[in-house]
Amino acid sequence: MKSLPLGNLGTFAIAAKHLSFTKAAQEVHLTQGAVSQQIRLLEEKLGFELFIRHHRRLELTSAGARLAMQLDHSFTELKGLIKALKDEQNSDILTLSVMPSFATKWLIPRLGRLRDMYPDLQLRIQANDGEVNFQQDRIDVAIVHSLVNTGDCQATPLLKDDVFPVCSPAFLHNNQLESPSDLATVPLLNDDSEWRFFSPYAEWDSWLSMMKVKGVVASRGISFNRGDLAVQAAIAGQGVALGRTPLVMDDIKEGRLVCPFNEKLDAGNAYLFVCPEVNMKRESIRSLLRWLVSECYFYDPEASLTTPESVAT
Repeated sequence: MKSLPLGNLGTFAIAAKHLSFTKAAQEVHLTQGAVSQQIRLLEEKLGFELFIRHHRRLELTSAGARLAMQLDHSFTELKGLIKALKDEQNSDILTLSVMPSFATKWLIPRLGRLRDMYPDLQLRIQANDGEVNFQQDRIDVAIVHSLVNTGDCQATPLLKDDVFPVCSPAFLHNNQLESPSDLATVPLLNDDSEWRFFSPYAEWDSWLSMMKVKGVVASRGISFNRGDLAVQAAIAGQGVALGRTPLVMDDIKEGRLVCPFNEKLDAGNAYLFVCPEVNMKRESIRSLLRWLVSECYFYDPEASLTTPESVAT
């Protein structure tokens, strides 16, 4: 069957509702003759009649009644979808893409303060540990690691990403870790999530190399594909993990973790707030960034808000 004339289907639906070409003509602002002609052309396309034409009234055929019922249902659904799409376009709900570990260990515990500061801000959090496609995935803003390509987006640094060993206080007491070489005697908990294209133990290898420690096998222990899992294993006393600053700062502050050694691996990495330039015009996004900066300590928050052109892209 050739493509159906959608306009004619709409006219038919109105005529079927009124059972009158004259009333349908008034609703669609056409002549009665034009409506009658549209219905006749539609019937020719379909290959069956839609109306029984009496002298002064119309009656739907069985096929016409079934088609009219289906069109009414379809048009109702279509109107609902259009309304939902309009509401979505007019809504200021922000979709924030964030790495699962960062969301669990840093963002979620602070959401209460975000609500206190901006009670009207509507936020949708989408956990994502891959590359962010803002347009395809309908993402407004994202928090990513500096190892991730940010494309042409504006990127604002939030938190330094130092890496250093952490363990539970009880584990430290029971194992008496006095120097990095003592790590040879305990399980190492490894997070390989940031090292997809390197050795899965590259982070431990880098820290041990910085400390000039020999005889410690980084692959001995348990490896995780998410940083928060390695941290939770350390809290549970299963070994020593390499903590990333945002993932362990609260646990250290609240005494669930301790740092057996003071040395930190600083590779110049950071967690970044990333946003397409056009989105930065939205006040809700600027509010979210303002709050994030107030929770972080990487740089002067006023610099990022008053001079956005100075932010790295």
